[in-house]
Amino acid sequence: MKRLSPSPSLDAFMSISQPKEEKSSKKHQIYTKEFQAMLDGLDEEDSLEEGGQATEKKRRLSMHQVKALEKNFDVGNKLEPKRKVKLAEELGLQPRQVAIWFQNRRARWKTKVLEKDYAMLKANYDALKLDHDNLEKEKLGLITMVSVYISNPIF
Repeated sequence: MKRLSPSPSLDAFMSISQPKEEKSSKKHQIYTKEFQAMLDGLDEEDSLEEGGQATEKKRRLSMHQVKALEKNFDVGNKLEPKRKVKLAEELGLQPRQVAIWFQNRRARWKTKVLEKDYAMLKANYDALKLDHDNLEKEKLGLITMVSVYISNPIF
């Protein structure tokens, strides 16, 4: 950071010699008046938006709507536009709500499928690992038996 004044003592002198009103206005007025007005306007818009979100309640689907959507999902997990509009009208929802519900449901379905596949693969792996470990033990037992037989021949 560059210093504009040649020495710290001059800075101290300048801060002492300035009137109090001038100090406070310079401290708070970093930007031009026009830019600061624009920033103030943005702050007001943000506070209005935040206030609107706080009062707006998240809408939940009724059990009837969820069951109907689940039933339709079982028929087919992809929605054609006509089917989406028809389903939305029957359930009293917006077509976009139906589309988003199907999208979320497909994501949950995909996760469940992956979990099932993982569980099956893990069970298969565990069974193979157990078989492998048993074969390794059997192999070591046979090697030990052969080495004992070679070191102490009976015939």
